[in-house]
Amino acid sequence: MERKELSKDDSLILKGLAILAILLHNLFRWIEPYTGENEFGFSHDFVYRFGELLASQPQEFINIIFSYLGHFGVQVFIFLSGYGLTKSMLAKPTSWTVFMGNRLKKIYPLLLIAIACYVLFSWAVDNYLPTGNDKSSIVYKLLFIHTMMPYEGTSICGPWWFFGLIMQLYILFPILLNLSQKYGPKILILTTIASYVWFLTAFLCYDHYSLLAVWNAPGHLPEFCFGIWLALRGNVVLSRWWLLPAFVVFALGNFFAPLYPFTFLAATIIILICYNTVSQFFIRHDFLKNPLLFFGSISMYLFAIHGFMRKHFADFAVSHGNAAITLLTVLVFIVAVVAVSLIIRPLYKLIIQSLDRIRINIKPKTDKAFKTATLSFIAVIALYFIASPLQNYHDIELNQNQTTKKCRFTTDNNIEPDTQFSDILRIKLGLCGMVKMEFDAEFDTHECEEGHIPMLITDINHIYWGAFNLPKTDGFQKVHFERTIYSGFFDWIRNKKFNIYVWNNDGASMKFRNAEVKISCQKWGRKSLDKHTN
Repeated sequence: MERKELSKDDSLILKGLAILAILLHNLFRWIEPYTGENEFGFSHDFVYRFGELLASQPQEFINIIFSYLGHFGVQVFIFLSGYGLTKSMLAKPTSWTVFMGNRLKKIYPLLLIAIACYVLFSWAVDNYLPTGNDKSSIVYKLLFIHTMMPYEGTSICGPWWFFGLIMQLYILFPILLNLSQKYGPKILILTTIASYVWFLTAFLCYDHYSLLAVWNAPGHLPEFCFGIWLALRGNVVLSRWWLLPAFVVFALGNFFAPLYPFTFLAATIIILICYNTVSQFFIRHDFLKNPLLFFGSISMYLFAIHGFMRKHFADFAVSHGNAAITLLTVLVFIVAVVAVSLIIRPLYKLIIQSLDRIRINIKPKTDKAFKTATLSFIAVIALYFIASPLQNYHDIELNQNQTTKKCRFTTDNNIEPDTQFSDILRIKLGLCGMVKMEFDAEFDTHECEEGHIPMLITDINHIYWGAFNLPKTDGFQKVHFERTIYSGFFDWIRNKKFNIYVWNNDGASMKFRNAEVKISCQKWGRKSLDKHTN
């Protein structure tokens, strides 16, 4: 078999293909027909819907394919990071602290520019400036801790979750490479196995932690280790015999939950084998090669700024509901994000040139101290997530019957079409890591139209916003809801405000009575339920 390493052009072409897939996915996922995707969670309903939509609306195949599969472009970037960092470190070895300093010098300016663009875009287009909660979310992202907080990973701008993940992989990379060079590829295999054990345990036993696993290193170490292994191997040409088992795992992982965590690595293998098969075709045809090289060269700017620009384009496409208008909107969206990327690229390069003048010289003892402190900190956070499900509960009951003065009603216990939402309960919580909400009430939604059923909303300081769809009833029927809400390592240390209210979805009407709420706080930190507040 011919030995082959990824050239610079190969990497740029792969990045170009990956970023286009991500751009299309993140726009199409907001435009009908929706498929859903198994990116941060699993549902076999999505793959059934994918097949049904392709069969019933083949003219929408571009939307459907990228809506469901486009997010796997992220796996390409993770793989290329492991591969490229390994090649770079083998050519020019550096200490852990110097390596991390160089990574921070490259990623931090990009994140700062992206945040500045978000603020300017929100102010210029939406006449909106970040509120207190948004400011907190920005700070979490600047500290790269947002993916360690259950409801912050995709706040403000969804794609920015990747910044937290890639920083964790940077921290682990020199250690993985050093151990792999010393003990062989078995280190990468053991790391991959440990990652899957953590991911599967979180996903199958504690569903709330599966999201944290996907946002963080445990969910994507296998693709990263795969890139390191191929770089050390010196050959990215995989036998085509790998394609069949990879495809089988990928296909089954879309139908069966226990195999879902393996779909990311399987998709990476499929993409790489397919690229190796057609790479010469791309390279020989400039009309394909040159655009992909261009998109690959600006991929990091496109990734950083497209997330907060997509909503207005998606809203425009949805409001017109026409396939031709949708495709035209997509083209304009791509042109717009490319234009902004080209504007910010010179600024980014200027900052990088200035930072490159800063030389990092660290003594071995200092380097070891920095590395030990960082890894110890990550270990403490990991232990928090592992230990949290094992904590006991401290149950405190609070019953609050609905009264007119607590709600925004036109009549007692009614939600009319001109009412936006109705308060049911607002309380203050002390320091806690887990809150369990149980809600009982009698609802009558017989006047509601299908698709316009009001929703019950739970909200803790905007770190979590979750909805329960109320069932359609004829006459008053008892309804019971439960939801457990988890605070991340960096969030349980502050007091919280807990709210429950009914949102009037698209002008619905509804009656309810005898609302009763039970709040349970986890034994983690100080436990308290303070008095009811308006």
